[in-house]
Amino acid sequence: MEQVAREYTDWAEEELSAGEDPVSELLHMRTDEARSPAQTWLMPVVEDMDRCIRNRFFPRILQEMNARLAGGELSLLLGRAVVSERLYPRDLEVGNVSCWRLNRTDFLADVNITVSLAVSDAGRDVPGRFGFCLSLWFCTEEEFSFDVQELRLAENRPDRSFWRLDRFLVPILREDEIETGAERLWEDLCPDMKDPKERSALQLAEKLGLKVCEMRLHCQNHTRSLLFFREGSVLTQAETRSGDADFPLPVSRSVPANTIVLNTAVRSECRDLDILHECIHYEWHLLFYRLQKLMSTNQQEIRYTAVRNTVGRPNADPLRFMEHQACSGSIALLLPQNLIRFRAWNLFQEADTYPSVNGYLNHPGFRWDRVIRRMSDEFAVPRTTLRRRLVQLGHPAAKGAVNYVDGRYITPFAFSGEHPSQGQSTLVISRRSMTDLYHRSSEFRQLMSRGDFVWADGHICLNDSQFVRPTDDGARLTPWANAHTDACCLRFEKVWLQENEETFWLFGTLNSSEEYVREYDRFLDRRLSLTSRERLNRRNRLMASMPTAFSDALVYLMESRDEGRVTVEELAALAHISERTVSRYRNAGQTSYNPDVVVAVCIALHLPPWLSRLMLDKAGFSVKSYGPRGYYGEILDCCFMDTIPEVQDYLRSAGYPELRLQES
Repeated sequence: MEQVAREYTDWAEEELSAGEDPVSELLHMRTDEARSPAQTWLMPVVEDMDRCIRNRFFPRILQEMNARLAGGELSLLLGRAVVSERLYPRDLEVGNVSCWRLNRTDFLADVNITVSLAVSDAGRDVPGRFGFCLSLWFCTEEEFSFDVQELRLAENRPDRSFWRLDRFLVPILREDEIETGAERLWEDLCPDMKDPKERSALQLAEKLGLKVCEMRLHCQNHTRSLLFFREGSVLTQAETRSGDADFPLPVSRSVPANTIVLNTAVRSECRDLDILHECIHYEWHLLFYRLQKLMSTNQQEIRYTAVRNTVGRPNADPLRFMEHQACSGSIALLLPQNLIRFRAWNLFQEADTYPSVNGYLNHPGFRWDRVIRRMSDEFAVPRTTLRRRLVQLGHPAAKGAVNYVDGRYITPFAFSGEHPSQGQSTLVISRRSMTDLYHRSSEFRQLMSRGDFVWADGHICLNDSQFVRPTDDGARLTPWANAHTDACCLRFEKVWLQENEETFWLFGTLNSSEEYVREYDRFLDRRLSLTSRERLNRRNRLMASMPTAFSDALVYLMESRDEGRVTVEELAALAHISERTVSRYRNAGQTSYNPDVVVAVCIALHLPPWLSRLMLDKAGFSVKSYGPRGYYGEILDCCFMDTIPEVQDYLRSAGYPELRLQES
């Protein structure tokens, strides 16, 4: 998030001096698009102050400058007599506009103006162009109106101490300014509540004049809350009850002005955080919404246009940066740094003396895990919220703690200091997100089908015994890999996507360059010496040396494993099938096989995807990406190091049929 803010600050500084039409800027194409993968983004088409002043307030500014001319103020500022009697529109050019936030509804605008005037010089009338700065005090309480404050020469343009606003009237804030702004909000509205533990989100909302209500919003499954500045309406959905034959129809409900609506259709990690999020919007971003003349913060009320853009460009999207400020500011309101910073660091140092767990190193991931669990109980906030706050306060190693994946907390992990912990990079991915990416990305699908990588305890790790070990609970990282996840696990980044008119985070592009994959390909053989071609040749020789018949190939694999021979009893237990079925499948007289059982056997033996496909081929089946067994490739590529119960759980959650392993 800090990187996002820095990018935005740099971009906003450029925008403040840009003379280009703002809508053209929104549609601007990067010159290096030919060398970068392009995407289509939905960008908001929004009003900005530069355009507003030039198109709406220019006549008033011209009138004001003529009044100053008639009163002699221009002559006084220039230090010589102005002989022009009147200014016409062609004589006045509006330049850069700098905006400064005064409070929730008011702001200052310093407008650079270039004026064509004739002045007296040695008894002659000399035409020239002169720069001025006109300061305007805007009030948006009723409608956009302003009073003229003062006129200066352009070189005497003031440098204000207020928060600077971009051309969309969104504050340009550093992380430290967000922190101090959040603390100042408590001090201004609740001065008697000195102890942060006494403060509550509802109290702050009440002080701001906001009401809070709960509704189940219809077809808004990713929106936790909405803020209404003026009266509006929403579609709500009644709860379904057991035995109801029909899904209840949505009902329109009115929402009063200045109301926060909490969406009960969405599970929230912390409702107080949702309320504070909207409080930040109301206090810091009301100017933006007043400028757009919106009824509420509902993003569906903002017009969007499709823009071809390249990945990585900081796009001119004020919504993105308002969301960043609301996310960072709300958690600063909930957990002020003066409340938790020193407490967290003292507990972290204390955790250095704790013993290791199950053979793992007592690395920072485990230490932060202990700190977060303890402080979560102390301050009555969710663990994930506290982890986000610690990362925000400069402890990126906390990312390795309390990661809740697929219904459980995965083992805390650590990574090196060189790992890019800022931004939206992550080393954690759920099975569902992994398989979503498997369907969307041909690059990722190819990577997983080779068997080079495997999902293990919330990570996609190199499939090598020095990094991954099988356990009764599925694949787990070795102690060394757990302490060095960035050395053996793929990184992913979260990408901001607009889908079905709702904005939410999805796991998107694989944040792993071709060089990154090539670098770690050297670990794919035990001796760390084979080239890609040599590994392919070894794989081909193994496939050629295996018996042709499925039964003989199964015997071969059970008796020649690197980890040791697998007995009939052991395979039956691992595959959740009967010993009689294993014996029959090993019998040369068997001619027909259950494909679900063959898949279960491959997963139980942890066969890499290419070898599983070979075994299915020997049993008379093929793996396709369509048809009734289209999910076979998915689980053989992504789940081959899991246990059968884990695979069955995933199939149920994804809506696929479970493997039928009981034979008559």
